Amino acid sequence: MCMPEKLYTLKEACLLLGLHPRTIQKWDKQGKIRVVRTIGGRRRIPESEIRRMQGERGIRSIIGYARVSSSTQKDDLERQVEYLRQRGVQEIITDVGSGLNEKRKGFLRLLDRVLHNEVDKVVILYEDRLTRFGFDTLRKVFEAHGTSIEVLNQVEMKSPQQELVEDLIMIISHFSGKMYGLRSHKYKEVMEHAKDLFAQA
Repeated sequence: MCMPEKLYTLKEACLLLGLHPRTIQKWDKQGKIRVVRTIGGRRRIPESEIRRMQGERGIRSIIGYARVSSSTQKDDLERQVEYLRQRGVQEIITDVGSGLNEKRKGFLRLLDRVLHNEVDKVVILYEDRLTRFGFDTLRKVFEAHGTSIEVLNQVEMKSPQQELVEDLIMIISHFSGKMYGLRSHKYKEVMEHAKDLFAQA
C-alpha cells in the first residue's frame, strides 16, 4: 500500500525553493508547477513537484531527521522536530523505530535522497537518532554524495532505558532467528527468557 504523498503549504514551498509566493501563484496559472487544491481552495505543492523544481534550479535540500524508538515516545519526537524547526530546518523526516532497524521508512527515504545527490546537509540532534552503529561509515557514504551531517548536540544522548531494552531484544531476536529459525520452539524460548530478563532490569 503506497503512502500518500506529502503536500507542502505555499509558505513551506517558497522556503524550500527560494521563491516569492507570487511566483508560485503565477507559475500555477501558467501550468509550470503542479499544485493540489484543498477543499477550501488553498494551494498545496506535492513533494515530488518540490523535488523536480529543486533539480531544475540546482537546489539541494537541507533535511532534518528525527527518530524515537516507539510510539510511547511521541512527545520526544515532537520536541526533536520543534528543536530542528527553531534552527531553521524546514524539511524534516521522522521515524518511529529502533536505530538498529535499517528498513525504517523515513531513513530509507532520506538515504534515497542522498544517493540521488539531492541533499546538501542532514541535520540531527544526536548521532544515535540517525543510527545506533556505523555512524562514521554512514557519514562517509553521505560525504561521497556531497552531503554533510550536522549534529546539533555533540554530547552523546542518554537514551531512555526502554529504548535500550528494545534495541537489545532486537539484536537477540536477529541472531536467535539466524541460529534457530524464527518459527522454532528454541527461538521462542530464547525470546521469552530475554523479555523476562529485561523486564526485571
